[in-house]
Amino acid sequence: MISQAWNYWKEKRALHLLDHSLLESCNPKEAMTCINVGLLCVQEDPGDRPSMSNVVMMLRSDSTSLPKPNQPAFVSRRNVSNSTSVSSGTPPSFTKIELTITVEEGR
Repeated sequence: MISQAWNYWKEKRALHLLDHSLLESCNPKEAMTCINVGLLCVQEDPGDRPSMSNVVMMLRSDSTSLPKPNQPAFVSRRNVSNSTSVSSGTPPSFTKIELTITVEEGR
């Protein structure tokens, strides 16, 4: 889910994360704030993540100037073993999916 959220964010389509039943009743600006703050909380470098008091302030604030998130810690990356099959249009015969792992430590 985080990978999908990050990809939609990068493509400026983050509202695609919302359930269709919520689209009519939600405030898009508030939804984007929640998505932005959520992505800030899962950034790869723990030092870049906001504290809980900052999260609360960001969610309560009407300000539009939130920091832009960096890449999340849990984004899957695909490495294709046979680059010629990709360029020729045929599906690759082998795909390796890698994930980053973050060790939780108290602040």
